[in-house]
Amino acid sequence: MTDPTKLDRLLDLRRHEEARRTAELVLARQAESDAATAGRKLTEQRAEAENMADTLPGESVGALKTVRMLIEQIDQSIQNARTVQALASATVAEKEEQLREAEQRRDTLERIVVPRHEHARALQRMAEQKLEDEAALVQFRTRSRGGS
Repeated sequence: MTDPTKLDRLLDLRRHEEARRTAELVLARQAESDAATAGRKLTEQRAEAENMADTLPGESVGALKTVRMLIEQIDQSIQNARTVQALASATVAEKEEQLREAEQRRDTLERIVVPRHEHARALQRMAEQKLEDEAALVQFRTRSRGGS
């Protein structure tokens, strides 16, 4: 059983696919986390800008207008970050499903290949035992003929 069969090669491919899907899921989860972090930072920036608008002197209309424009831009960025996070979450769900499918395909194939290997090893052990028994029997017969 030293040369790999087609099923062994297919099982290796299934294991490789599962490992690749796992790596993809890790990357997708990182992207989701990064998007959430960006959203939180933008929300903090918005709060700082609101705070700045509240502390501006009343007579500085131009400064207040600039801060309000900045807040609008931050609001747009927050919406964009939410969209990116939603897309990242959808990607995570998709990658989780693909990983589950890859695990199932690998597991199904292992249920076929592993018992075949165990059966082949059992047959090999039986063949080795038969050779040992025949060798012992030959020695026994040789001694019994020589001793008579």
